[in-house]
Amino acid sequence: MLRVLARGGSEVACESPGALWYDLESPTNEEEADVEQELGIDVPTPAERAAFEESARYYEENEALHLTATLLGRRDEGPLVSGAVTFILTKGKLVTVRQVRPRAFEIGQGRASARISSAQTGADVMLALIEGAAERLADVLADATRDANALSVKVFDETDTMDLRMALKDLGRIGGLAALAHDSLTSMQRLFVYARASKSRYGLVDSRLSALARDVSELERIAEQMQPRLSYLQDAVLGLINAAQTNVLKALSLATIAFVPPTLIASIFGMNFDHMTWFRASWGPWVGVAMMFAAPATLFAIAKWRRWF
Repeated sequence: MLRVLARGGSEVACESPGALWYDLESPTNEEEADVEQELGIDVPTPAERAAFEESARYYEENEALHLTATLLGRRDEGPLVSGAVTFILTKGKLVTVRQVRPRAFEIGQGRASARISSAQTGADVMLALIEGAAERLADVLADATRDANALSVKVFDETDTMDLRMALKDLGRIGGLAALAHDSLTSMQRLFVYARASKSRYGLVDSRLSALARDVSELERIAEQMQPRLSYLQDAVLGLINAAQTNVLKALSLATIAFVPPTLIASIFGMNFDHMTWFRASWGPWVGVAMMFAAPATLFAIAKWRRWF
């Protein structure tokens, strides 16, 4: 899908002289060709956008600056995923190429929309989009921190009997979001390095770049601090699961102590041998019953003495 916006955030035709931002979302070959012909640039392919080499993500070509960052977004109203978003600055205009839908790209909603509406150049639009993406990552990290705190309280609350398997799934979800956010913040930091080196040629404001770099650096520090905490919670949940399984094994062991010896004694008394005449004596059944009670009681006493439970 190709969307072309002018100053103020209004949509215009691709060939309009007032076009400021060309947004390519999962574009077709025809849409890419239209933008390439209009601006005289080469739109990178999906394979080139997905590459991690710096030479494939940050470069200048045909008087256009190509910068690629990994941002969080959605695909078809699904869960948050990360995807490469390429920013191309050329002739005072901005081209974005993406497969995901970051919230900052949703014109008409939020603070990023207001900043885009007041943008005068393509560089202004790019900085507004990155600011919106950073704000979204801050919200994701804040939600992950709040969920981790709530889960920590439940895990270590002795009065709360929670489903530990569900807690492990929740930890995986929180850890996955935190890892995606960290990867996105790292890619943005790399983008700032190359953007600041070319700022004067493409109208990028150094003060805004520096402020964004500081904010992203702080968010990256928060994301890094979450990882050991989530690992600690995961170890705690796994330890509690192991303790619960141990208690089950103890219960099975106690059942074994209680029922196996009487079963063995009953089997012995059930043997039909002629020379075992005392089994058929009048006092024989009472001896068997007494042994059935005495054997597990003795085993229980030994287990208690050895502190097996």
